[in-house]
Amino acid sequence: MPRRFERIHDVVEPVEQYRAKGYHPVHLEDTFNQRFQIVGKWGYGSFSTVWLARDQSLQKYVSLKILTARASKQNRELSILLSLSESSSEHPGRNHVIPLLDHFEHDGPNGKHLCLVFPVMLSDGQSMTFKSKPRHADYIRAVSKQILLGLDFLHEQGLVHTDLQPANILFSVDSIPPMEVLTPPEFSPVKWLPGIQADDSAPRYLMVTQRPWGTLDDADVPALEVKICDLGGAIPSGQQDVLPVTPTGLRAPELLEKGAWDNKIDIWTLGCLIFQLVTNEPLFPLGMFGLTADKVKQDLRSLMNEFFANGSQGFSVYLSERLPPDFGAENLTQLTSFLWSMLQRDPQDRKTTTELLNDSFLTE
Repeated sequence: MPRRFERIHDVVEPVEQYRAKGYHPVHLEDTFNQRFQIVGKWGYGSFSTVWLARDQSLQKYVSLKILTARASKQNRELSILLSLSESSSEHPGRNHVIPLLDHFEHDGPNGKHLCLVFPVMLSDGQSMTFKSKPRHADYIRAVSKQILLGLDFLHEQGLVHTDLQPANILFSVDSIPPMEVLTPPEFSPVKWLPGIQADDSAPRYLMVTQRPWGTLDDADVPALEVKICDLGGAIPSGQQDVLPVTPTGLRAPELLEKGAWDNKIDIWTLGCLIFQLVTNEPLFPLGMFGLTADKVKQDLRSLMNEFFANGSQGFSVYLSERLPPDFGAENLTQLTSFLWSMLQRDPQDRKTTTELLNDSFLTE
């Protein structure tokens, strides 16, 4: 694919993906569906850009996810979100899965784009992790319980999430207005290479996210609202012909060995996720740069074998070295048991979401 633009070195989506079937070009103050006006850049992924928008009908802020034209075709996430919204379940966990507020299609120079409207969430698990700031027990209890409730609801609905990584756990506090946390915009001009005919497939500028790192770092724990998002990789239970999108470092042993799998892969990933949320380090740190996928998987197998060989006692020591000094001996014992019950090699030995919600770490 020949380059069309000068390189942009800021942390923004790849400018070369502004082409047919790619991203839709967006500028501040653009209005979508004659209703949603763009007021800020929230983030981006491989298949979408995400914006803070003002709903001019309801006079409130929303999050607008604009998918690439390619990802908009036969989109699984939309059908899953609609199915969940139509569910009659009164499960309390549905309040901990991001709800779809609206959806529509938008025709642009690069194709037809599916647009999904969600409530605004101020932060995510990736930007809530700080290397020098491990979390206290009350924080991890509150966050773990809300994630588990959401996951229990998804499992009740016959879905395996498959992608419970920190970036897909959203945090918010109702009392903080979105515009209050929005940082000033930083614009990276889009410059066409000499000899390339400019057209309207790319925006005039790209923007760094205006959602600051650590927005809710000091929020009161009882005020934190936690929701699971990004159901684009979710798979109906029992559907083995679709490959889970789980990031390599979060994959359960049965996925590495390409064996049969079920919703217990979510339980393994949840154990890795909670470990990272409490310690701010991945459980299985992997080097990726310059390595083949097979080499990365080989390294992960070695780390897993060492993890299992050390047993729960070795895991407790490893965990304790990464917790605040005042975490508490009883809290450490309970947290070790809680995580260890998820991180079992045999999926049948891992607790279910329902069992985990009744674990002593969450209930005592």
